[in-house]
Amino acid sequence: FGFQVEAGSFSTSLINTSGSTVTRNADVCNNAGTSATFNDSEGVLFAEIAALANGGSNRSISISNGTTSNQIVIRYSTTANQVTAYVTDGGVITAQFNYTLSDALSYNKIALKYKVNDVALWVNGTEVATDTSATMPSGFDELKFSRADGINDFYGKCKQLIYFNEALEDAELTALTTI
Repeated sequence: FGFQVEAGSFSTSLINTSGSTVTRNADVCNNAGTSATFNDSEGVLFAEIAALANGGSNRSISISNGTTSNQIVIRYSTTANQVTAYVTDGGVITAQFNYTLSDALSYNKIALKYKVNDVALWVNGTEVATDTSATMPSGFDELKFSRADGINDFYGKCKQLIYFNEALEDAELTALTTI
C-alpha cells in the first residue's frame, strides 16, 4: 500500500490528505515535566540539533518557570554558526556563552551543565566554556522549544533532547556530546 518519495536530503513525515496541499504543524513539547521533574540547583540540558538556516534569528530550547526571569537556554543565535547558552536568575544573566560552530546546519551535540559556581558548555565532545561564579534560578517546571516566554521558537532539526536532573561529570559529558 503506497509509498513516499523524498525530494530533499532528509526524511519528512507523511501527512495524509484528500487531494489537497497541507502544511505540517510545528512540533510542541507538552507535558514534558513538572517542578518535581526539574532540579533547579543543578542539571544538564542536552540537545543534538541542526539549524534549518544559518543565522538570522534566535531559535531557543529552554527549561524555566515560565518566565524569562528564571531560565536555562540553548539557542542558535542571529549570528551565522553561533550557539548561545545562558542561565538567568531573577532576571539577571549569571552565565552566558557564545560559541562558533563549524557548521550549524549539521547536527551538533550541545550540553549546558549548570550548578552553583559551576556552569559549563560542551559541544561535540569538548568543554568549550566555563563560568565559576554563577547563581542558579529556581522554580523550573517547563521544557519548551522556545525561550521561556514562548518567543524565539526553535526552528531546526532535533535528534535528541535530554534533561538530566543532576550535573554530570566531565567524562560523562564528553561521552554524551562526542559525535
